[in-house]
Amino acid sequence: MVVNVNYDDVKVQIKDLIEAAMRGDKVIITKNGQQVVQLVSMKTMRNQPKFGSAKGKIKFAPNLDASLADFSEYTP
Repeated sequence: MVVNVNYDDVKVQIKDLIEAAMRGDKVIITKNGQQVVQLVSMKTMRNQPKFGSAKGKIKFAPNLDASLADFSEYTP
């Protein structure tokens, strides 16, 4: 669910907006018709993968780029 709220209304509704974000709703705050802020639950942020988090965990076979016998008739 997406919750759009005007910048001027945030002060009145902040508790409800935070609870909506914690439930997983997408909360977008707009000002003058332009999106300026998105509230995101910290739990949601923690579940997103971090760039480089798999460094050193993936190993490739030494002959990865070698031709496969099954495809020899298709290669020059």
